[in-house]
Amino acid sequence: MSKYRELQAAYFPQLEMYTLAITRAHGKKHPETFQVHELFEQIVAKSQSDADLSPEYQQMSELTAGFSIPADACPTMEKTYQFLAELKQAYQAEK
Repeated sequence: MSKYRELQAAYFPQLEMYTLAITRAHGKKHPETFQVHELFEQIVAKSQSDADLSPEYQQMSELTAGFSIPADACPTMEKTYQFLAELKQAYQAEK
């Protein structure tokens, strides 16, 4: 199993919850969290067909300034951005 697939199996279930949770907790001050959630949902859907996920990961990276953690972030937001950054890095390493 590839590194990306291992991370996907480990992180996707948590990210389903985390990406939604950060929209509720931080959406007013960080509207990009809504787009991050939507992009993550697109990644999940496209992953089942082995489609190219590069555009979604790239857009997510741009929205979050390279997955930079805002000063007012909660631990869930920190973990979300860390997981997404790791997934993007592993995905790119395999492409």
